[in-house]
Amino acid sequence: MKKQPINSTAAGLMLDSLEFFKASELVLNRTSGVSLPAYFLLGRSIELSLKAFLIHCGASAEETKIFRHNLVKLLSEATSRGLENHVSLEQSEVAALDLLSKEYLATRLSYRDTGSTYYLPCIDLTESAAKKLICGLEGVCV
Repeated sequence: MKKQPINSTAAGLMLDSLEFFKASELVLNRTSGVSLPAYFLLGRSIELSLKAFLIHCGASAEETKIFRHNLVKLLSEATSRGLENHVSLEQSEVAALDLLSKEYLATRLSYRDTGSTYYLPCIDLTESAAKKLICGLEGVCV
């Protein structure tokens, strides 16, 4: 079966990013302790914000597929295209994205690896980075 082409726009991805972020807030407000779904939702929000920025900068939606769900590579590519002109992430937030990327890319946030040790960043730093990306890029990409 032939895959359909991706027709994502920067504006559409930013809208999706905001929706995933809002969903993460709902989950965080109703859970105590570590919530893998909250980390997953924040990871997806971050991924979509960065892909929206890349499309805004001229990448095609198809080209963003090469990054898959690798937040570190997406952030690196976005930075090389001028992300810092729109969003100022603290070093601690960048470190949080680096740590989150390992679990997010391995899909261990979607499919629990029972009995394993998870290495997750501070949820507050992760949430802050996602929010900064949305706030800084929404006006650019929409």
